[in-house]
Amino acid sequence: MHDEISRLARSVASPRATLAGVVGDLSQPVLVVGSTVPVGQLEVLFRRPEVSCVVVQDEADPRRTGMVTRAGLAAALTGRLGYGRAVLDRKPTASIADWSPLVVPPGLPVSEVALSAMARVDERRYDDVLVAGPTWSSATTADVMRSLVAALSDRSTHDPLTRLPTRAATWHALAHRCGLLRGSGTRVVLLLLDVRDMAGLNARHGQGGGDAVLAVLAGRLQAALPRGCEAGRVDGDRFAVLATLPAMDDITAAASADALRQHVLGELAVPPEDLEPGRWPALHSTVVWSVAGVGNPDELVREAERRLLQSAGGLARAS
Repeated sequence: MHDEISRLARSVASPRATLAGVVGDLSQPVLVVGSTVPVGQLEVLFRRPEVSCVVVQDEADPRRTGMVTRAGLAAALTGRLGYGRAVLDRKPTASIADWSPLVVPPGLPVSEVALSAMARVDERRYDDVLVAGPTWSSATTADVMRSLVAALSDRSTHDPLTRLPTRAATWHALAHRCGLLRGSGTRVVLLLLDVRDMAGLNARHGQGGGDAVLAVLAGRLQAALPRGCEAGRVDGDRFAVLATLPAMDDITAAASADALRQHVLGELAVPPEDLEPGRWPALHSTVVWSVAGVGNPDELVREAERRLLQSAGGLARAS
């Protein structure tokens, strides 16, 4: 099991993956006790359900830090013959502390924490992780793993560069919208936006420069969407916007769909103030909409792609 978790952590720990965040985001304040505190008093602290571990500070050497977990305390108090509590009640906490816990800085990526946690010996593998900061805190290994799984799930549906839904996720959302029509008078709108001369932009400013423009463009697009719309990155330099129109006649639907297209293009036309105008791309665009109460997602995508190709070809001939 821990080998599978380690592979997951390595996957999420790729250079461009920061979705899982840092361990400081998962940590909670933890109690600190002196190493001479009797185990009997320590047991009282663990009666509070929110306490999963405590930090043990060596009173003889402040540089030495240990930890006692709930499971570790329970095992010690049970003892091999069942006499642990009677033997340990007045002994110092130092006698049952783990003096080599996993201690990490708050800014360490969760993926790296998971790798270190899984590298521990079997009996310590799922112990809490201590987070050293201005004050001590801890993160449970379960929370670390949940964060990894959430990051992997997010990566499978969202583009890591633009943070927009991927093509698969976008077309799934389109199919879902079409499925909700069910003979009603509503319609689904699909708007496609294609960055003009993306290859030239990369050639002039490098791949990193092109990626930076796409990321800013995606953020602007997301901010420009009216309520109820959603956007996705459906190709390297292509974005899609989905919308649902209320019941209306064909002429009004056509006007509404084009109004959405013009609104989005208007919001994206002006380059950001901190970006030189020559680096801000122009866009090809096209919009299609379904028949009232009927929506075939595949047909909408094919028609939008066909119109976008015709639009780009016409502009190329004109230039």
